[in-house]
Amino acid sequence: MLASLLIIFRKHAIASSTLAFCLVLAGFLLVRFQPTSAVGYRVDRGSVRMEIRGTGTLEGVQEVPVAFRVGGRIQDLAMEEGALVRAGQILGRLDPSEAERQLEVAQANQALSRTGVSRAQAEVEHTTATQERAQAELERARTLFSQGILSQAALDVAVEQAKVATAQVNANMGAQRQSLDSVRVAQASTAVQRRTVEETFLVAPMEGLLVKRLREPGHVVGAGTPVYTLVSTKKFWIRAWVDETALGFLAPGQETRVLFRSAPGRFYAGRVDRVSRKVDYQTHELLVDIELLELPSTFAIGQRADAIIRPGAETALRVPRSYCPEVGAACWVEREGRAVRVEVRLGRIGEDFVEVLEGLREGDRVIRRRGTRGGFQSKERVAITEETS
Repeated sequence: MLASLLIIFRKHAIASSTLAFCLVLAGFLLVRFQPTSAVGYRVDRGSVRMEIRGTGTLEGVQEVPVAFRVGGRIQDLAMEEGALVRAGQILGRLDPSEAERQLEVAQANQALSRTGVSRAQAEVEHTTATQERAQAELERARTLFSQGILSQAALDVAVEQAKVATAQVNANMGAQRQSLDSVRVAQASTAVQRRTVEETFLVAPMEGLLVKRLREPGHVVGAGTPVYTLVSTKKFWIRAWVDETALGFLAPGQETRVLFRSAPGRFYAGRVDRVSRKVDYQTHELLVDIELLELPSTFAIGQRADAIIRPGAETALRVPRSYCPEVGAACWVEREGRAVRVEVRLGRIGEDFVEVLEGLREGDRVIRRRGTRGGFQSKERVAITEETS
């Protein structure tokens, strides 16, 4: 009886282990050959709005040094770095004492020269009157000589006196002209010295932002030595470096979005102002100047920013960017229910779509794994859920 029970138990144990093995094998085969869940998109023709990215710095279109026109010791500087100034605003002054002293000397010389003109005028008037009397005496002498009343010697004396009077008039008129010239020279000298006094003031040549203060009160500077650096606030731009491959798509006026690293999370509007025609030999990048249409509330010249240039949209054969990553330029395509890797050549890279130049045809179904960035194994079976644009 016991032996029979042992035989029955052994038969049941073998059956149970066989069943367990079959279940494990069935589960393995189910997992191994079950189609992978994927998302698919039918290649179509549609709008591709390209994005060209570059990194650059904030610059002022016009940056000028501000300097005194005359030399001297700085007495005062009124403005600090970061100040906004208007055209004609006084920014500082040199010690004016020497210039004012020279102006006083010039004004005294001008007054003296005017006195000389008055004296010369009086001399001209006096000698003119003497000349007129001498000329009248000469005429009288000639009349008397013709009547035989006056001798030749007396007539000669009258002629000589008239010549002397005329010479004195001419000499005094020459002195008067010299005095007038002296007045003009003195006036010019006074004007120069007055301008020198005025130029001891440092004046902003335009409206702008003071980005550097290079000197301090007490410093002695020469004419033209920069004291401030002033950047015009009329126009700012980002000088962005862009890969040379984008050159054929760039043009002035294109819409641009700018992201400042000091103000993350917000884009500022801009537009392409000009495109360089010189590529850097080392980096193979070119400069694109982007005019800013708005700025953060706080900014600094030279700070870095990222620019996204958006040329006009074009109609092209396209797929969503998530299906054909730019790196590697390959897509997974569904062929008879299985995943096949296809090499492609891409054109415009847009915000949502990429242009396909070679490798795919309209109607092909590109695929990607659902919920993961991983690819497929070659010929892997896939179960696809369709995605539309």
